[in-house]
Order: sequence, then C-alpha cells, then structure tokens
Amino acid sequence: MKLIHTADWHLGNTFHGYDRTQEHRHFLDWLLDRLREQQPDALIVSGDIYDTPNPSAAAEELLYDFLLQATDAVRGLQVVLIAGNHDSAGRIDAPASLLKRHNIYVRGTLPLREDGQTPDYEHLVLPLSRRDSEEAELVCLAVPFLRPSDYPAGMTVAEGLRHVFENLRGTVSHSDFRGLPLIAAAHFYASGAEIAEGMEHSERLVVGGQDCVPPEVVGNGIAYTALGHLHKAQTLAASAGTMQYAGSPLPMSFSERHYIHGVTLVDITVNGHCETQRLPYHPLRTLSALPSKGAARPEEILDLVGSLPVREKGDDGTDWPYLEIRVREERPEPSLLHQVAQALEDKAVHFCRMIRELPQAAASTGKATAAAHEAQPHMLAPLDMARLIFQDIYHKEMPAEMVERFNEACAEATD
Repeated sequence: MKLIHTADWHLGNTFHGYDRTQEHRHFLDWLLDRLREQQPDALIVSGDIYDTPNPSAAAEELLYDFLLQATDAVRGLQVVLIAGNHDSAGRIDAPASLLKRHNIYVRGTLPLREDGQTPDYEHLVLPLSRRDSEEAELVCLAVPFLRPSDYPAGMTVAEGLRHVFENLRGTVSHSDFRGLPLIAAAHFYASGAEIAEGMEHSERLVVGGQDCVPPEVVGNGIAYTALGHLHKAQTLAASAGTMQYAGSPLPMSFSERHYIHGVTLVDITVNGHCETQRLPYHPLRTLSALPSKGAARPEEILDLVGSLPVREKGDDGTDWPYLEIRVREERPEPSLLHQVAQALEDKAVHFCRMIRELPQAAASTGKATAAAHEAQPHMLAPLDMARLIFQDIYHKEMPAEMVERFNEACAEATD
C-alpha cells in the first residue's frame, strides 16, 4: 500500500500578526497535486490540524474544502486524521459520522464503552485497503494526543502511551485483522528527536521534558509510525520499526528558519516491509534574517536594510519573506526601530520583529552593580545611578556624549 504522511498544519495560525491563509492554501493545493500524482491509498494527518482549539471559520473551511477535493481527486482515497495537542478533541470528532461516508476517519479522543468505564480501543483500530479494493491490507492504530484521563490514574505519559498501544495491539490480535501489517499514527514528543533551538514555544513542549517519551512505547510489530508534534522532519533511531516526523509544512517560528518542509511518501508491502521517500515542499513565504547569522551594529543593520529588494508596483506581497532583524546594541538606540521601519517602507518583506542583543557580562563584572545595591538610593546622585544602570546592562562606562545628554535632561527637569 502507498501512503502519504503529513502533520502539524496549524491551520488558522498567524505569524507575528500576519494572516497565513494564503500560505496554507498554497500548501494544500500543492498537496492535492501530489495526491493526484502519486495516487496513494491513504493520507495520514498526524495531529495539530488547527493552531488553536477554537479555530476560525476560515480555517475550518480550508480543512473541509481540502478533504472534499482530496477524496474527489483520488477515487477510493482513505484519510486518517488525528487530533494533536493544539486541537480540540471534541471538535475533531464532531463530524466523524458525516466524514466517514467519504472514507475520512477522524479520531480526536479515546472514547469509553457503554459502561462508561472501559476504553473503547476498537475505535482507534482502523483497517485500511487499497483504493481499488474493499479488502483490508493493513491496520492503522490511530492514537490522538492523549491526556491523563485517557489512561489509568498514576501513570506517567510514557506509561500511559505504552498502556494504550499494548491494548490496541491486543485488540487487533483478537480481531479478524490479525496478521495484517500494522502502522500507527500518533502525536507525541519522542526522546532522541531534534527540536528547534530557542523553541519560542512553537511546539509547546512541557518544561523539563516531562512529556518526552521513549519511541519504544509503540511496541514491536509496527511497520511505520507516522508521528506529529515536532516541526522538524526526521527519522528516529528506534527499535520499533520505522518512525518518522513528517514535520510542519510551514515554519512556525524563526528558530525553524532552516527546516526543510514537505510530506513523506510511504510504501508498505504485504509482509510489512516499509520504504519511505520525502516529497519536498517550498512554502509560499520563507523566513529571512538580517544579518544571516548573529547580530550586527545599528549602522550595519541600516546598510543591510538598504540592500533589500524594492517592492514592485502592483505587487501585493503574497510571496514576500518574513523578516527578523538582530541588532547588537552596545548603547541605547531608542530611535533605531523608527529608522528601520522607515527604511523598510519600500522593501519587499514582511517585517516581524527586531531583537536587541546586549553585550555578554564578563566574569569580573558585577562589582558596580553590587555597590549600587548596597548603597541607598537617596545616597546616589541621579547621574551616578544612571551610570551604574548603564554599566549593569552594557558592561562598560557610559559614553561622554550620553553623560552630557543626561545632565541636560536633568537640568531641564529641575528648571
């Protein structure tokens, strides 16, 4: 069987205030072309469909328009879509009965049986067939993002996931589908995976790695695990079959600036052998940084901004890159942001933010700050206090011209 694995769409996301509907539509149109080209038997979407539990009507329209077009474009296509930690599990589950008529299977929760106590593991067991057949060829264990209420009280995240997967494999072994190859769709943070430096909270990992679990929680006998949650596409070194993060189709933070985006094409034979291939996708808008590495002085920043491409007449900015500026600030530059904004007015970029990097403290610094803390505020002249604060921030003496300006301001304030 042939599958396409994708994840972490984050429909409805805004990037530093910029709406991303055009970017998401560009990706979904590209994915439709790949579906027509590859004619897969199934599409696996491993969570974080939306960016928030309460997505906008426009975000929901994007999803359902795509699902309708996808199932029209590839006759017999099956779609498996699970909830991630950004999604509302109930919202994902709500249209399940209607979507099932189009071979679209959504799984937002691990429901309980009629007794109200026993988990209905069969609900997460999905037999899949080839597009031109109704006979099951493999079984997908579709595990949405789990919360503590989804497994016995007192278990850790890792123990809970292991418990659920053990019960799912047990359910399959007692079903008519035993002996078929197994795949899994899941949404969790696997140990050994690479995450973005800086993070910027784009992947919402629990502080301290408390939600980081060994990939072996899925257990043995699973040919391919289609993971979501981390935005960098990668294959895990795990003993439990082939495990991959498809990665996000769009960069979700500047710390993901160098990620390579796309989807994973998966071929699984009748004996469970798995082969994968990346289908690269180039987002509509890229991420750009000035300078490309590190930070630059204010005068260098203005020169770099001046070298940016100029907006062409009639260009609506659809494919302009997002821009981040990093300035190395060795003294206060209160007018720099205004100067940069003016210089960017005719540039073909979407300006997102300016990050000011202050000098690193030397090992010997801190004596002046300690003296300031020991002294009572009324014992310090305003200039002395300003000098100590400047040294605490910039780790050098206040320049003479700033001392002069400070004294002028003090004189005007006391007149």
